[in-house]
Amino acid sequence: MDYATLAPGLPPSSRLGFGCGSIMGRVGKAESLRAIAAAIDHGVTHFDIARLYGYGEAEALLGEALRGRRHQVVIASKFGLSAPRAATALRRLKPLAQSAIAALPGLRPMLRSAIGTSPRTADRFSVAAARASLDRSLAALATDHLDILFLHDCAAEDLGGELIAFLDAQRAAGKIRAYGAATGIAEVAALRDRHSEALLYQFANSVCAPNAATLPQGARRFVTHSPFLGVDRLGAALADPGGGGLADGRAVQGADLHRLMLEWALAAENVAVVLCSMLDQAHLSANLAAAERPQFGAADIAGFAAFARSAPARFG
Repeated sequence: MDYATLAPGLPPSSRLGFGCGSIMGRVGKAESLRAIAAAIDHGVTHFDIARLYGYGEAEALLGEALRGRRHQVVIASKFGLSAPRAATALRRLKPLAQSAIAALPGLRPMLRSAIGTSPRTADRFSVAAARASLDRSLAALATDHLDILFLHDCAAEDLGGELIAFLDAQRAAGKIRAYGAATGIAEVAALRDRHSEALLYQFANSVCAPNAATLPQGARRFVTHSPFLGVDRLGAALADPGGGGLADGRAVQGADLHRLMLEWALAAENVAVVLCSMLDQAHLSANLAAAERPQFGAADIAGFAAFARSAPARFG
């Protein structure tokens, strides 16, 4: 596993990061604990969590999973979005809902609709909201500090002077080691124009949405997620008679699609960490293989990217 240091004072982050968006949500406690332990055992050190995840229970689960191993990992959490009110009542139904979704995946959108979306209150990025959220995160995670605290789904104007002063004070006090924004690429670009390298930035990036390419290249600093965004569209494109080719004219095989997408994401020269879901051994093994034993060279990756760029023109 390769590692990158995202900011001064931070421990090294594994280039393959564990995205915790589905723990205590799509999968239950026992499976989540096993997945996190297996990832650490295989060298994964970067864990991305949020107050929102797992109906508000994911942070506590991660804290339990990291008991005795906190010193081995980087924890990045977020504030600004919290679990919708309906999630509290639905927590009791999670085991039943997880079983139903496993049998009928099409139920997932219906459940999301029933739960509702996270409220975006006008004061969600106030100092008071940030302080309360940080304290809750530290308590849930059973730690005295976060390595990174992100503003969750923010706009550039949400990071005002009072909030910066508060975050700087928390960093000086040792309650956080770094902070930044986990949001859309347009907002990241605007924030970077204002704050440059003073912040850390997290955003979606895939061969079908190559957002990292729109930002300055060079040092590995950005954290990205959703490397498999657009996989269904690319899978459909592979069935087209025109097909898609690698550098030497070989056709992209469907069995290689996920690996190619992850290797493309990891190859971005300005990306330090790529977040993936690794909730079972098969996913973990496949992701580790792409990160530790790349199968495709630079020319193949470039050919695959060209194929991906052509897919929208043919498939919309």
